[in-house]
Amino acid sequence: MRAAPRWEQLLNENKGKLDVELAKQMLGDHFDSFQKKEEANERTLCGHVDTSPRGVAIWAWGPNYPGGAVQGKASDSTMAQQLRFVARMGHPCGETFQAKPFLAAHPDYAWQEPYLRDMPRARGPNPRWRNSSPSALTFS
Repeated sequence: MRAAPRWEQLLNENKGKLDVELAKQMLGDHFDSFQKKEEANERTLCGHVDTSPRGVAIWAWGPNYPGGAVQGKASDSTMAQQLRFVARMGHPCGETFQAKPFLAAHPDYAWQEPYLRDMPRARGPNPRWRNSSPSALTFS
């Protein structure tokens, strides 16, 4: 019998309890279901490929590739009816990514310097999760 992927596991554990606050926690989850331990890496829902010595071979991302989850969004049915959601830019867990120290430690990715941006650490009880409003959304 195969082990359920982490997202399925969390959904099964939280049937009937899922709300926006829990969704935010789930998006920032650092449990590696392969190693059965907490470790921010490419196999977690939060997606920290930049901390993984394995990278993601199927995407041709080498070890410590500066990729992974860089935003998180959550909504419930009431918010969706109002065309609203909460969102966080950067890792959904709120962890930082600093381009300059990353590139110093991983010079193989120096070619990405013009594209990499710092993701500062979020602070507070629900740091940097922002509510959207329909008037703030633009479509092109």
